Amino acid sequence: MMQGISRETRRALRRVKRKRSTELNLVSMIDILTVLMFFLLVNSIGVSILGINLPDANASSAEPPAHNLAVLIRKDDLTLTDNGFIVKSVPSANGAYNFPGLADLMRETKKRLPGETKITLLSEPGISYEVLVSAMDAVRVDLTATGSQTVELFPLISLGDAPANAAKVTP
Repeated sequence: MMQGISRETRRALRRVKRKRSTELNLVSMIDILTVLMFFLLVNSIGVSILGINLPDANASSAEPPAHNLAVLIRKDDLTLTDNGFIVKSVPSANGAYNFPGLADLMRETKKRLPGETKITLLSEPGISYEVLVSAMDAVRVDLTATGSQTVELFPLISLGDAPANAAKVTP
């Protein structure tokens, strides 16, 4: 097909073909942008502006601070913390965790904070799965409640790693 054309002419034709392939087709881009603009204009009719009511700079906060309850599961005790501060510890007896004592502590805490439903279990490395499940059972429901219905204490449970520092804990 290109047998009768000189080498320079073939090179020039290849350069022209390459140059044509690198040109940008603006007509198709304008078509796409027109359709996109039409789509955005039609769908923007249903969009409403959100009204945000910010508090006044002089207003005092009327609601109490939120509670962030956590149970630290350590090798020698179970510790309840609130907003990072230790509330009470339930020591282990004879190398076994005192889960009934933890359940009692959870009942007292639920009486003190009836609207709270969230708690975090923070365990040290090496804590067995059975201990973790028993702690979840102790904080989730009150098994000593009378009647056929169980009383939920803290049903929303999160898990995490216990921090090394026991004085101030941030779950």
